[in-house]
Amino acid sequence: MKSGSKKPDTLTQRLFRNPSGQEEMFDKSLEEGLEEQGERVECLGREFANEAARREYYLGELAQKLKDPDFRKIEGFPVGSDEDILSISDPPYYTACPNPFLKDFISLHGGQYDTNVDYSREPFAADVSEGKNDPVYNAHSYHTKVPHKAIMRYVLHYTEPRDLVFDGFCGTGMAGVAARLCGDRSAIAALGYTLTSDGKVLDENQNVVSTFGSRIPIVNDLSPAATLIAAGYNLTTQPERFGGYAKALLAKFNREYGWMYETREPGSDSAYPVHFTVWSEVFSCPDCSGELEYWDLAYDEASGKIDDLLTCPHCSAELAKRGLVRRTTTYFDQALQQTRTRQVLRPVEIHYDRNGESRRKKPDENDLALLERVEGLLASVKYPTDLMMFVPDGEEWGDLYRGYHEGISRAHDFFLVRQLVTFSLLWSMGEELPTEELRRLWRFTLQSVVVSFTRRNRFLKNAYSQVNRALSGTLYIGSTVSEPSPTYVLSGKIKRFGNAIPANRSAALVTTGSLAGVDIPDNSIDYVFIDPPFGDNLPYSELNFLWEAWLRVFTNSGQDAVVSGTQRKDLGVYTDMMAACLRKAYRILKPGRWVTVEFHNSRNAVWTAIQEALGRAGFIIADVSVLDKGMKTKKQMHAKAVDKDLVISAYKPNGGLEQRFHLEAGTEEGVWDFIRTHLGQLPVFLNKQGQLQIIAERQKVLLFDRMVAFHVQRGVTVPFSAGEFYQGLANRFPERDGMYFLTEQVAEYDRKRMTARDVLQLDLFVSDEASAIQWLKQQLTSKPQTFMELQPQFMQETQGGWQKHERPLELSVLLEENFLRFDGNGDVPGQIHSYLSSNFKDLRSLPKDHAALRAKAKDRWYVPDPAKSGDLEKLRERALLCEFNEYRESKQKKLKVFRVEAVRAGFRSSWQQNDYAAILAVAEKIPEDILQEDPMLLMWYTNSLTRAGRQA
Repeated sequence: MKSGSKKPDTLTQRLFRNPSGQEEMFDKSLEEGLEEQGERVECLGREFANEAARREYYLGELAQKLKDPDFRKIEGFPVGSDEDILSISDPPYYTACPNPFLKDFISLHGGQYDTNVDYSREPFAADVSEGKNDPVYNAHSYHTKVPHKAIMRYVLHYTEPRDLVFDGFCGTGMAGVAARLCGDRSAIAALGYTLTSDGKVLDENQNVVSTFGSRIPIVNDLSPAATLIAAGYNLTTQPERFGGYAKALLAKFNREYGWMYETREPGSDSAYPVHFTVWSEVFSCPDCSGELEYWDLAYDEASGKIDDLLTCPHCSAELAKRGLVRRTTTYFDQALQQTRTRQVLRPVEIHYDRNGESRRKKPDENDLALLERVEGLLASVKYPTDLMMFVPDGEEWGDLYRGYHEGISRAHDFFLVRQLVTFSLLWSMGEELPTEELRRLWRFTLQSVVVSFTRRNRFLKNAYSQVNRALSGTLYIGSTVSEPSPTYVLSGKIKRFGNAIPANRSAALVTTGSLAGVDIPDNSIDYVFIDPPFGDNLPYSELNFLWEAWLRVFTNSGQDAVVSGTQRKDLGVYTDMMAACLRKAYRILKPGRWVTVEFHNSRNAVWTAIQEALGRAGFIIADVSVLDKGMKTKKQMHAKAVDKDLVISAYKPNGGLEQRFHLEAGTEEGVWDFIRTHLGQLPVFLNKQGQLQIIAERQKVLLFDRMVAFHVQRGVTVPFSAGEFYQGLANRFPERDGMYFLTEQVAEYDRKRMTARDVLQLDLFVSDEASAIQWLKQQLTSKPQTFMELQPQFMQETQGGWQKHERPLELSVLLEENFLRFDGNGDVPGQIHSYLSSNFKDLRSLPKDHAALRAKAKDRWYVPDPAKSGDLEKLRERALLCEFNEYRESKQKKLKVFRVEAVRAGFRSSWQQNDYAAILAVAEKIPEDILQEDPMLLMWYTNSLTRAGRQA
């Protein structure tokens, strides 16, 4: 070709320019074989003649690996034959099983951990809000999903270009997309960030965030359905090319099978394309046994809505849907060659297009005859008939023979006959596409819309006429089903595809299996982002069943880290499984680097389990912030406690700390070495809309808890009590606004503190002793007060009641055990003097021992100076331990009301004395949910179980 001459158009370009010629050009492309395959490619250090040669070589390597029995023993290995795994894999970059080329990929793209490399990051502590209305996000739905734009902010903060980013619970692979788009200018701009001429990324306040450039993602999931989606998002090199082929495939279907979605008006021979058909379930009246077609019974023609109050047209009985009797019928299942039972459904309304005008009609004899003709095709198509492993009592299924799931126990039971024939034909047509990338994207596209081709696709007649509407996070099947045509479902999706899948310009790898079994060298990953299963929120293996039935490769549900009665996995098992996964994440992460754990669950016990698992793995939590994804799933809408996702930032201690701690374990110096290191990892200053935000991790209580957890998880005795710790903390580290800092951090804090209008206090809801003490500290820090001043405020704060297990304490007890009161003698304490001088003009110039000042200050309670609070802490701890001993010696089998703070103090003291029996004895007496929802109690309890077992 001469220089400057125009390249010939690709098939894709010709298809879009000349849609009327699609049939000829599409058929021609199949005859010519692979299109544009000529250029040589390099892959993992090897050169190949073209992509087809690369794929053939690595498929052969993977096939050999699959013959090794030990390979299939890797944790989380999916359920599927060698042939089926190979058919959807595209090695070495994507395998529908554990990826045996992972180490080669890391060796080529990763860097060894180097102690000489200077790396320092504070946790990304800002709250993040990103909506879901984005073409990339919406290209393929999933049960839970974090927008890639939100993840980009974390990736940019913690990493540099070419760093390895790992997501072990990748779902759709959004972390991979985020890592790659750190090198995309438009994606950076979409965050509100700007890019400098020297490649620096600046945030909204023009602070340097990171360096521009793609990161290298490695993403893993237990589910083959999830990793297929992740491969579609992360390995597509020419997304714009797929649109033409997909459009041509849809046109081919319509030429050959479009008659299945046509209707005729009475007295007319013209056929009109059907948009969708509404089907209705048929019931019987519980009073007269008369037949009730749900659509006729419940649909209000005037309002266009489904009524809740029903009246039987036969006997006029007032009915509720729950009381209706479902009608069933027997039929011969051709695939299974047996007679089976299913619910009775009928087509009740057809929505179609007549020369650009939307119309609707009731099905007539011609329409019913057409459905019979379609049923004749059923024997000629292939479709999955797999038995659902989780029936009869799966988490989202319930009893096999209960209600709307009656007669549905296999994959093909989800489909109406025409839906099943259509989807089978579309699925098989994808094999005609000329490259594996195109075939994978066709599977990706069909998988994204499969619900629209099943009975789960409800018809909701409302202001928006929602045709494609299924309840996310469930397997619910409604009584009115929408059956849209392929054109109605796919045409818009195909048109938007080019803008929905970012083209891959950098390396990426996708693997399938358990995070606990992923084969990555230790200390080789630069950053980990994970969005783990949410306890019992979503049973992923059940929800992914239908997708995986078409792939013919299924999730190994035994490794699914969920709380599930069906799978015999309680919260303890879930915690153990999460700990195993997080231990692997800990091992592969470079020392000093960060893990971000995104989490949503309405149960405090699951939240505690995640924190417990992080601690067991060795991570140290440095921050908890909010991620608002803007929309809620059905599961989230029913949550009671948490309505936004929480993000935990934790780090892997650097090798220096661990080595020093090994030498200093159990000593005072080991404690302060940890605190110095931990304070160095925490944010120094947080400004939220001009207000100083208190950093909870810098407060003495959480610092003590983190220090204790660090010791306990490493099997080391904590060398002193809380009171001794607080006193030592005050003597060694500067304190500001109730937070502690390193000496070198204080100047920065003081400088930025001057820019804040005021202090944004942590929101508190007083429901137990700990929160009551925190609330009192807030009140008394800003204003020392008398008992009479505090009493009405305290009553108001506690009017919601204490937690049912918590013994309510009088305000006087809380004050006497935790705060100091000025009795009117001697000098007025500095805190009270400062408050009175600032708020009463007549007292400003008076010395601390002036009688008028002492009189005004008398009986005011105040927060003790941290350096002088040791004695008070010791007295409080002594009282708590006395109460703990009473619990231990009590003859009660279960304690109904008690002080949780006493149990915490007792567990801590017993651990220091190696008295694990005391911990276990009291743990047996308190409610299990209290134990499971308190991170510190759970930590001492689980570690005591281990220690006691060793002693036995």
